[in-house]
Amino acid sequence: MIFDIRSYRIPNLLIVIGLILGVTYSFCFNSWNGLLDSVFGIGMPILLLLILHRLRMLGAGDIKLFAVIGGWIGHSIINVMIYSFVAGGILAAIQMLCHHNLVNRMLFFWNYIQSCFRARQIIPYESGFDQGNTKNTMHFSIAILVGFVSWLIERQVID
Repeated sequence: MIFDIRSYRIPNLLIVIGLILGVTYSFCFNSWNGLLDSVFGIGMPILLLLILHRLRMLGAGDIKLFAVIGGWIGHSIINVMIYSFVAGGILAAIQMLCHHNLVNRMLFFWNYIQSCFRARQIIPYESGFDQGNTKNTMHFSIAILVGFVSWLIERQVID
């Protein structure tokens, strides 16, 4: 998260280390079932979120971060993703309120949806990030952290 906040990037070296450690941990403690669950946890975010990346709505680093967490916790990554997207929606609304552009961003998104329907295809979402406009973007790694912590808390309460 710190790297994301500083540079909007998550170093691939950290991702690789996290994946290796997560898969190794899962295999050591749960043998082949743990390995399969770990692979599922890595693959699911990639499969489910790739479309959001292609539409420029989610960064590749965010998907890789979900994959690393999935390597450690396996199929429970689905819950972390759900919690993260709820947290992301709340954080985005707060950010838009702070920047006084909530209505403008909602109108922009509505126009985007209409453009997709008119074109009869899904077009990449232009937030302006590629042109250096970070006012309309957020560090989704913060939402991922909130989602992961929420999952940990839920796990402690239920277990």
